[in-house]
Amino acid sequence: MALQISATNPEHPALLLELPWHLPLEEWPEKYLVPLPRGISRHVVRYARAGADVVAVKELAERPAIREYELLRTLDRLGIPAVDPLAVVTGRTDSDGGPLEPVLITRHLNGSLPYRSMFETTLRPTTMHRLMDALAVLLVRLHLAGFAWGDCSLSNTLFRRDAGAYAAY
Repeated sequence: MALQISATNPEHPALLLELPWHLPLEEWPEKYLVPLPRGISRHVVRYARAGADVVAVKELAERPAIREYELLRTLDRLGIPAVDPLAVVTGRTDSDGGPLEPVLITRHLNGSLPYRSMFETTLRPTTMHRLMDALAVLLVRLHLAGFAWGDCSLSNTLFRRDAGAYAAY
């Protein structure tokens, strides 16, 4: 099977072609990577530069990758704060032609950090309450939109400052 990049925006596949798809994410050279804090994940996740964008690249099976991609597109259409899905890459093979896991690619949310990184430091009680309030607002919005977030955790929730407050994604 040949390398396939499924994307909704035609500018992204050209930028993504420059990445080393013939290597497992764990083996990507430093020159492609952007050092950003990550949460704990059962999947390999790396941040990489694709043109002017920083993207999150996550290895996972094809079906879950496509499902997550479509769910993120739906959240965007509904106006629910989430990362932008850019593409799913399938048909990856190593230098010997062996199969590699597909990947889901999302745009890194500028200025964001995983919730977990905040709770690994000492927080003022008011900051902790504001962070938890932002997460509660996100969960309510998801619930009202009919989404059940089965793997909600501090590692796969992002936050960023938004006009003096915190917003959860």
